[in-house]
Amino acid sequence: MEMKMFFPLLLLVCSVSTAELQAQSDNDILSHVRQTEGQVGEAESVTEQQTCTQDINAVLREMSAWVAALKVEVQHLQRDNEVKTTELQSLNQRYQVQETEVKKLQDQNQAQAAELAAVKVKANMTGNQVEALKREAEAKRLVFSASLVTSGASHTGPFNTHINLILRNVVTNIGNAYNPNTGLFTAPVRGVYHFEFHIYGHGSSSNPTSAVLVKNEEHICASYTSHPAGGQKASNGVSLLLEIGDVVFLRMWANSRIYDNTDRHTTFSGHLLFTM
Repeated sequence: MEMKMFFPLLLLVCSVSTAELQAQSDNDILSHVRQTEGQVGEAESVTEQQTCTQDINAVLREMSAWVAALKVEVQHLQRDNEVKTTELQSLNQRYQVQETEVKKLQDQNQAQAAELAAVKVKANMTGNQVEALKREAEAKRLVFSASLVTSGASHTGPFNTHINLILRNVVTNIGNAYNPNTGLFTAPVRGVYHFEFHIYGHGSSSNPTSAVLVKNEEHICASYTSHPAGGQKASNGVSLLLEIGDVVFLRMWANSRIYDNTDRHTTFSGHLLFTM
């Protein structure tokens, strides 16, 4: 009975011992594995730390080099900026100098323009004075003389109304104050003029030889003759104060008859005595 109970108990003890040994062995193995894994992990961690440190150092070196290059570039940019700033200041100074010079030139041009305008005014005044002197000088040499017909022989009239005589044959016309197309003498300057006229005709019981000197439609003086036969001639003369633009001409009375030929019997003459 006791033997039967001891043997199972021994088996139980052995089983327990074996289980404990197995458990201890498993614990030892697990501990060793963990220790090994820890060492491997630590080694790997150290390796990783070393690698990371190397990478960081490499990155830091690259960043340091990049920062150094950036500093160099910034320094170049600063120097370029300083140079450009200096150039800009120089350009501004030149511009200010040029602007001042332009302002001076503009002032000079304005002064010259004003002076030129004054010179033009003076020149115009002088030109006007010169023209006036020329006209006066020309007027002092003003004289004309004309006869009734240019060629052949002919009678003018009689007409039942007064007509203006147009003496077309110009003998002298210094100053061109007499117009042979209208028979009018126009005063170019204010002054005293002397005029003379001579008329010729054939005697007639009904048609006298007569004419009147007219100033601006004002009858000044007349010449008249009437014979029944033969040649007849009349003349007259007068000095007149004329204004610029006054006109003087001969007018034949109505029913009169005047004759002329190449001997120049009928004439109209005038000249300036002096200006006023």
